[in-house]
Amino acid sequence: MGDEAAQQSTPNIIPAELPDFSQLVLPYDLYDDQDVAHRIIYVEASRGCPFTCEFCLSSLDIPVRQVPLPSLLSHLQRLLDRGVKQFKFVDRTFNLNVHVSRKILEFFLERYRPGHFFHFEMIPDRLPEALREVITRFPPGALQFEVGIQTFNEEVGALIKRRQNYQRLEENLRFLLSATGVHVHADLIAGLPGETVESFATGFDRLVALGPQEIQVDILKRLRGTPIMRHDAEWQMVYNPYPPYEILQTKLIDFATMQKLRRFARYWDLVGNSGNFVETTPLIWDAGGARLSLARRPIDEIETRALPAQDLIQAQACPGAFRGFMRWSEWLHGQVRRTDSIALVHLMELLFTFLTNELNLESTFVAEVMWRDYQRGGRRDKPQFLREFLLGEALPPVSAADRLHIPKRQARRQNWSGGLVE
Repeated sequence: MGDEAAQQSTPNIIPAELPDFSQLVLPYDLYDDQDVAHRIIYVEASRGCPFTCEFCLSSLDIPVRQVPLPSLLSHLQRLLDRGVKQFKFVDRTFNLNVHVSRKILEFFLERYRPGHFFHFEMIPDRLPEALREVITRFPPGALQFEVGIQTFNEEVGALIKRRQNYQRLEENLRFLLSATGVHVHADLIAGLPGETVESFATGFDRLVALGPQEIQVDILKRLRGTPIMRHDAEWQMVYNPYPPYEILQTKLIDFATMQKLRRFARYWDLVGNSGNFVETTPLIWDAGGARLSLARRPIDEIETRALPAQDLIQAQACPGAFRGFMRWSEWLHGQVRRTDSIALVHLMELLFTFLTNELNLESTFVAEVMWRDYQRGGRRDKPQFLREFLLGEALPPVSAADRLHIPKRQARRQNWSGGLVE
């Protein structure tokens, strides 16, 4: 009985004081030579988050604690000396402390070598001039910023206690995409309480029009301990009881529609985010706009260069990006009945069929766009289904000096004077 009573009185969570970073030994010397040679190295400059977004575990980790900067920079130098080229910072709010974030960016900029790649998660509406100035000095492809927008619906944002200035957010994204070489990875969440399909679609179209290189569409998850559960009754939130606890339906989005959104998210990652369909993707919702954007380019540039995604996407008003891609998503699912294990060439052929048969686009035009996209990854094997429509020769091989040795997904979107990138 005594043991049972003790077990019943033991709390599920044992509260503990937050550790002081100055008393912690940083673990980066534990990365071995295999890690350095083959892995992205994860580091952190801070822990915690000052915001209270109800879907996120980081909102429970208050206050923000900063790693002592001299110690951190010393460890980063040792990693660079060992040959590390790719760093991913896991801080939720890297640009919260502008002084520290600028010091870290300047540290990497002073030591930059071709092939270096640095990933940071940024607060999207906080990009003061002190950060803008140093960001513009990085070469294209060296920086990736993950910006969590999550929703453009201000009522939903208030409901889940997510505070952000949407006007400043859009201004910052336009700056990053027009004046820097930063690769922008933006996040949206489908299934938030109070969000309808229509309002999510409006937000998606708004983000597509801004032109980030990647848009990650996440399905809401109920992470244990987060206060998102307080909306369960009012908004009839039903979650999968098994990990990763994704939302199945809400008061405003039924089960069948949520499944469509889940497929949409997966297919968008395969097509819109992969870098394999940079020029082809906008054809799904606005073939006329994509044609116009291509027509404005000099012929030799179109034939010998990979076009940056934002040039194609921002040239359009994008009134129906969500609707157009949803049509493709449902058609694709009807053909393959799956969302994974679709070979690239098979996916290309399916998209070619959709664009030419369902949307009635001219076959030669689509084939030329797809062929440029395919070569963007350094490929030279002309897919069989494209051969009858392609009369020209392949683009010249790219020399090793012209290749950009950063992650391939990001490299495919860079527009380099040497031509295609690997």
